[in-house]
Amino acid sequence: MRRVTAGVAVALTVLLVAGPALAFTCPKLQKEAGEAITKAEGAVAKVADARAKAVAQAMVNLAKDLNKASEASHKKGVDAKDANSHYRGEAEARAAKALADMAGKM
Repeated sequence: MRRVTAGVAVALTVLLVAGPALAFTCPKLQKEAGEAITKAEGAVAKVADARAKAVAQAMVNLAKDLNKASEASHKKGVDAKDANSHYRGEAEARAAKALADMAGKM
């Protein structure tokens, strides 16, 4: 019984400490995505093949849209104190960074 009580107490402590930290993850990821987008834009400008350049530019544009959506989700999460909005914002920022990284390698 004591082990169960101790386990529940530890789990609750971790949740209470980790919950507020989620709000600080979104801006960090958004900043990383913004930096990757800027880097990708420079790389896309140097692509010679028209088709590859169009594909890479489309990826950069989508990354920008995802990063903006991430900022909106983060703001909604802060305003409504909604963890799901933070999760969405984090996922959108990670996707934006991944797309920008792929576009930069074309």
